[in-house]
Amino acid sequence: MKKYITITLTICSGAILFVFISAFLVCDPKPDFSLKGLDQFQGIVIDDIQTENKATGNFKTAVTFNQPNSNTAHKVFFGQEIKLNGNPNIDRILIGVTNNLISRVEIWNNDLLVETKELGFVGKMTWGENQEMTVDFYDQTNAKYKGESKISMRFYSGSGFLGDIGTIGLNLTKYGDVSGEKKLTVFTKLLESGQVTPPAFSNLRVWKNFASFD
Repeated sequence: MKKYITITLTICSGAILFVFISAFLVCDPKPDFSLKGLDQFQGIVIDDIQTENKATGNFKTAVTFNQPNSNTAHKVFFGQEIKLNGNPNIDRILIGVTNNLISRVEIWNNDLLVETKELGFVGKMTWGENQEMTVDFYDQTNAKYKGESKISMRFYSGSGFLGDIGTIGLNLTKYGDVSGEKKLTVFTKLLESGQVTPPAFSNLRVWKNFASFD
C-alpha cells in the first residue's frame, strides 16, 4: 500500500512539474517596447519599434488594466485602439471589455461604425484587481494564417494559466489589405451618455514581428 501511494505521489508530482515547465517554456520573450506609466501616453507607431523577431506580419500587445468601480448605470468600453493607414475600408479598431462583463470589438471607417462583435465573459471578474489585456494582430503577410488577417484579445488575471476572464476575435480578411502603418493606444469610451472615472492602464508591452504560441 505504501509503495502504491509513493508511486502515485511521484506520478502526480511529475505531472505538476511538467505543466509548470511547459508553461515556462511558452512564455513570451522580453517585449520590444514597454512603458510603465500611461497617463500621458499618446500612442506608439508599430513600425517605429525596433525588433530582432523575424515573424513579420503580426504583433502582440499587452497592458495591465485596473478599474476599481463598476457601479455605474452607464455602459463603458475600455481597451486598446489600433489606427490603420492605407486601407479604404477600415481605419481603426477598438478592442477590449465593457463594464457589464462583455468582450467587445468595433471596426470603424471615416467615423462610421462598420461592425461590432460582443461575447459574454467566460470567467469571473474582480473589480479593483489588476487584469491583463493582450491583443494579437495578424495581417495578410503573416506566415501563421497566410493570406488572412485577424485580431484577437485575451482578458485574464495573474499569468492567465488558470483560464481567461474574457476573449474575443474577429477575422479582418474581408476588409482588404491591413498591412499598412498601425498606431497603438489605449482608450475609455462611453457607449451611453454620462460620466465615468477612467481605469488605470499601465505596463504596456509590445512584441513586434512575433507570433504567440497559442
